[in-house]
Amino acid sequence: MPGPDPSDTEIDLLRYVQMTPYPFAKVEDVDEHTTVGYKQTRNRLDELVDAGDLNVRKVGNVNLYWLSDNGSARLRDN
Repeated sequence: MPGPDPSDTEIDLLRYVQMTPYPFAKVEDVDEHTTVGYKQTRNRLDELVDAGDLNVRKVGNVNLYWLSDNGSARLRDN
């Protein structure tokens, strides 16, 4: 059974990543702004990585996300 339909758009998620006071965001940083749970937020961030809009690096047990050039361009265009 699929989860709830997310009302946060991809652009919203990119903005949430950009809004962090650091040059990167953890899932928790983005999740506090979304209308869905932690797992779906993580999955959607990973989809943005696959689409080339975010970069990711695992540090210890934590994934750190930041905007790629493509993601930055999408935000500028919106």
